[in-house]
Amino acid sequence: MNVFKKISVVLIGSLFSSLLALPVMAADADRQALLTRLDGLTTLEADFSQEVTDSNGELVQQLHGHMALARPNLLHWQTDAPDETLMVADGQNLWYYNPFVEQVTVYAQADAVAQSPLLLLLDGDSQAWADYEVKAEANSYALQPLPSADSTQSLQLVFNEKGEAAQLQRIILDDGQGQISTIELENVKLNRVLSRELFKFEVPEGIDVDDQR
Repeated sequence: MNVFKKISVVLIGSLFSSLLALPVMAADADRQALLTRLDGLTTLEADFSQEVTDSNGELVQQLHGHMALARPNLLHWQTDAPDETLMVADGQNLWYYNPFVEQVTVYAQADAVAQSPLLLLLDGDSQAWADYEVKAEANSYALQPLPSADSTQSLQLVFNEKGEAAQLQRIILDDGQGQISTIELENVKLNRVLSRELFKFEVPEGIDVDDQR
């Protein structure tokens, strides 16, 4: 092989490698853009309305409630009657309380993060971010699980304007089996002081505990 052919092979190989790297670099840039935006968020409190549709696009459930989060690692998510439930992440455990069935299920929070991308909002340093590909488009970010991820759920975060100070407006969660939850946030309050009592859970008397830790 003469020197010109060798140079051509090297250049083509380098170009091909660069082209393969472009999607990875773009995904890394999109992930960093989202993390930078979330870094400006210390607390968020909002009312929400939620619609759940099945694989045929049929509405199967409507919910309303209130949520609050404090970064890192704290979450209070309560749905109103008649479908009353309460989910609390206290930094170590994730508690899910269903008064109708009189049961509390408790998970190790670190394990729960690996299963649900929604909990990634609580911690930009979580190792579980590496299990998702992030793609930015206009004012939204889509998080898709990689084939190696434990979770099959995907997540889309929609902001109401561009820029790092933009407010989170909509959360779309796909369970990977055709059920989609669309959550609209209302009366959003950012970076206010929240009582730490919101993020504590005590098992009510007489309630069964299913410990999954």
